[in-house]
Amino acid sequence: MAPKFVLVALVSVLVLFVGAIPTKVSAVTEVTPPNPTNYTSIIIVGEIFCKSCKLPGYVDYLDASPVNGVLVRVSCFGVKSWIYISKYINSIPGGFFYFTWDDVANFDPNLCRIYVDWSPLSYCSRPTYRDGPYAGAELYLVSEKNVTGGTEATYSPGIIYLGPWWWNDVCPNP
Repeated sequence: MAPKFVLVALVSVLVLFVGAIPTKVSAVTEVTPPNPTNYTSIIIVGEIFCKSCKLPGYVDYLDASPVNGVLVRVSCFGVKSWIYISKYINSIPGGFFYFTWDDVANFDPNLCRIYVDWSPLSYCSRPTYRDGPYAGAELYLVSEKNVTGGTEATYSPGIIYLGPWWWNDVCPNP
């Protein structure tokens, strides 16, 4: 008799603290991700630096030097189809790169990555992306502004650092 009493008492306490047991469960609606953007044009800007090598233009607080002539690629998958789109550009003095893309429709930055395909410095050619050297850098929204005919957005991966591969880890003497 005692076990039934204990069970009834536990259920009573549970109902008291938790509340009534629901008689039917409602379905949870799935949250849909935000729609892709609808920009007239986009700009993608960033910088390429060689980490830990004291080359011309060395920046103390970054412990890195800008790299000119790096082949940078932005690659995106289409939003409505899995069409692969790529654009290439070389970094300019100061390590800067700058893409403009006028024919964007339903641009989704989550489907794009920035890659370093080639560096003129053999001792500083390994990208140090967050998810590994082959993963590519993610794009982040920097600004949006109204332009004639629509909206222009600027995206950036920030600074992309290059470093040595395991077989070539020596920086030249300054």
